Amino acid sequence: MKIKISAFLLLLLFCSNAFCQETTLANCINTALQNNSVIKIAKQSLDTRQELLQSNKNNFLPKIDALAGYNYIGEPIKVNLQQVKDGIVEGTATQNVQSANTLYHEITGNQLSQQVQNVIYQTSKDIIGTVYPNYNPTITKQSYFLAGVMVKQPLYLGGKLKASQQLSQQQVESGKANLESSKQITTYNIALQYIQIMYLNSMIEKQKKTVASLQENEKYAENLLKAEIIPPYQKSWAAIAKLQAETNLKNLYLEKENALLTLKDLMGVSLDGRLEINKELNINTALPIFNVSENNADLKFLQSKKTEAETGNTLTKSLSRPNIFAIGNYQFLRNDLPLITPPWLVGVELQWPIFDPERKSRNAASKSLVKEADLLLQQKEKSVNLALAIAKNKLISLKDQSETLDTSRKQTYITTEMIIKRMENGLSSVKDVNDALQLQFEAEKLYYTSIVAYQTALATYFYIAGNPETITQYIP
Repeated sequence: MKIKISAFLLLLLFCSNAFCQETTLANCINTALQNNSVIKIAKQSLDTRQELLQSNKNNFLPKIDALAGYNYIGEPIKVNLQQVKDGIVEGTATQNVQSANTLYHEITGNQLSQQVQNVIYQTSKDIIGTVYPNYNPTITKQSYFLAGVMVKQPLYLGGKLKASQQLSQQQVESGKANLESSKQITTYNIALQYIQIMYLNSMIEKQKKTVASLQENEKYAENLLKAEIIPPYQKSWAAIAKLQAETNLKNLYLEKENALLTLKDLMGVSLDGRLEINKELNINTALPIFNVSENNADLKFLQSKKTEAETGNTLTKSLSRPNIFAIGNYQFLRNDLPLITPPWLVGVELQWPIFDPERKSRNAASKSLVKEADLLLQQKEKSVNLALAIAKNKLISLKDQSETLDTSRKQTYITTEMIIKRMENGLSSVKDVNDALQLQFEAEKLYYTSIVAYQTALATYFYIAGNPETITQYIP
């Protein structure tokens, strides 16, 4: 039974160590790159652009449509005989007179008299007018069904297909730049939050030591009070100082919990999941190698948008060029068509916009977009160079400041130790020790705040330079 319990405890300890292993900054970044919602949206946007690119690559293929329809017309198609009645009657009567006159001339060699011609003309006119239909005959049904296949193959589109494919390709590049920008800003935010948690860990450890020292000071004051060496109010000062330190320690724990929640959200993991980070600030303030980098994601994104605008301008210009298509049509179901037409046809179709009032304004707008993208790119280049220079100077300044504050906080340790010894020899009060411990904590806080500022500036420098993941080399 004891063996089973021991094995269970070992298994529990192993599982606890496996699931509670401390998470490094690199692990946080890798998890965020897989799960962060902003990055997922950017990836989905890139997938959409790639699908559109593939679709545009198929634009040169022929378009084949199946056409079918049932049509019902308001009235059957009719021949309007009444509209041409007078012309037919008059023409037929005149033609009969000419035929009779020609025949008579062939037989006798003479022309018919005008009276006889008039009789023939009037008789023919009366007979034809009597037998001519007084209605418009129907030549089709009111409904019919039609089905066939229509083929349309682009032969020349004035460069539209190529420009459209180039635009889609550039939109894919913009999507890649947007994804890289999302990854870099997420990496940067993860680094800042991780640094904040390390700062809180350092402050918690320092506050724990301060609380322990104040607890010892309170016990020492209580012994002095029992020996009637100090008045009661000095014992109260010690108790109040200890209570304030304990309250500050609780607040630091709550701040760390909030910081962990924010980090979990950036990583894209469950807020209820366990995330163990107990690492304290790395006090190394070695300056990085300052290099001018062209990897800034925002610069790359704006460059891709500029190229996209230029391609869009080319596409806009191509809209004024003619389009030539090869066409074909075959009808295999032609039941009860109102007119008899051939079952198939092939040909070449030309489409050329002659008048387009919007063309000039579209061309001007596309040129303006190119200029706008170029100005934005120039502005961003200047701001990146300025930000890099400021970050470099800030790192140098914060390095010097942290070294000064390090010397100051070390001096507070010596001062506190001297005051405690003086109190033990009756040369200083309990309140003096409380004040010295508080001053020591404030000096520690200032020092670690300067370290946080330095590491934040370091992460910012790497982010501006376009390689924010480099911060993991300084925060192991």
